[in-house]
Amino acid sequence: MRKVLVALALVASATACDGGGPAAKGVTVVVSAPVSAAPWVAESVVNGARLAVDELNADGGEVTLVTLDHGNDVQRALANAREAVSRKAAVLITDGVGAVAVAGVTGPANLPTFIVYEGGEGLVDEQARPVLFRMAPANRPMTIRLADYIAGKKPRIALVTDDSGYGRDGREDLKKAIERDKLSLLSAVEVATGADPAPQVLAAQKSGADTVVVWARAPMVASVVTAIRSRGWDVPVYSGPTAEDPLVRQQLAAHPEWLDGLEFVSFRITAEIGPEPFRKFREAFEKKFGPDRIGVGDVVQPPDWAMYSYDTVHLLDAALARSKGALGKPLLDAFNEVSITGANGDERSFLPRNHEGVSSDDMYIARFEDMRFKPVRDDFLSASLPEVPQ
Repeated sequence: MRKVLVALALVASATACDGGGPAAKGVTVVVSAPVSAAPWVAESVVNGARLAVDELNADGGEVTLVTLDHGNDVQRALANAREAVSRKAAVLITDGVGAVAVAGVTGPANLPTFIVYEGGEGLVDEQARPVLFRMAPANRPMTIRLADYIAGKKPRIALVTDDSGYGRDGREDLKKAIERDKLSLLSAVEVATGADPAPQVLAAQKSGADTVVVWARAPMVASVVTAIRSRGWDVPVYSGPTAEDPLVRQQLAAHPEWLDGLEFVSFRITAEIGPEPFRKFREAFEKKFGPDRIGVGDVVQPPDWAMYSYDTVHLLDAALARSKGALGKPLLDAFNEVSITGANGDERSFLPRNHEGVSSDDMYIARFEDMRFKPVRDDFLSASLPEVPQ
């Protein structure tokens, strides 16, 4: 795994855009990420931002990137938000832990705050929290997409979630999606973070369920799959995008066959225009940081989640051009008026009444085979996507 660079400082005097090169001059970008608790998530967030900052600085920009660890702790995330405000940062980029509370800190300072991982429906509220924007896909369209995908199989579902904010938000969205499609929910259990899910898995099996849906952080996804397969329960398992975290495969490395067939919903990696934009982004990313060899055979993880922090930094540059270098409220307003072409070729932009950066039409279903995932073939959108080399 690549080492997270904790701070990159390329500081120069603050000037407004002079008409040549990037508009980001003398600004600070703060990243708040779970460096000590979820390394792959943190690396994706930090290194995506690093690559964009380096590109801007190489073109004449003057940007300081500072990374702060919150360790998946809300209080530390709040402290990091206060630090970002005290540094007069142009933007705060976060995976989303404690986002609502964080907005209580960044809101009064008019500090644009971008969520690049968490998908909880209640996080983004343009009226209550106008400083919050989300680049990452929201849970609600993903859970609807997943429920629609499995609906034709007429599943009897056991739902397993963990007690993280991510798990609880997903639990509510999944219940709504299951009800919307009139599917049978036979069991819905929550597992404490770090606990053995074997009792909950046994309860799910005894409920008569023939399908398990897991919405939890990566360590729990791996633990649930282990508990299911070690019992000899040959049941289809579906999950959210955390299944892609290399930690899942690392924890199942002794039994790779247990992961085969697991399907998960996430955002499509390549856009409608084809795979070339993502290929170029990946080439630049791996040139700087090296391929992400996950430590399981020769499998290499594509830098898909890193696109969101990368795009955020480039969107910041566009917004600074619109605000003529002004931070605070002028910059916040500018984010509602600009757009860029993102790393994979999709447009990235926001409106005052819509602070969601990923279209609900961009969700796909992937399936694991031999520790690699690829689009499923029995879904129209997914079948149209190319496989991403791993």
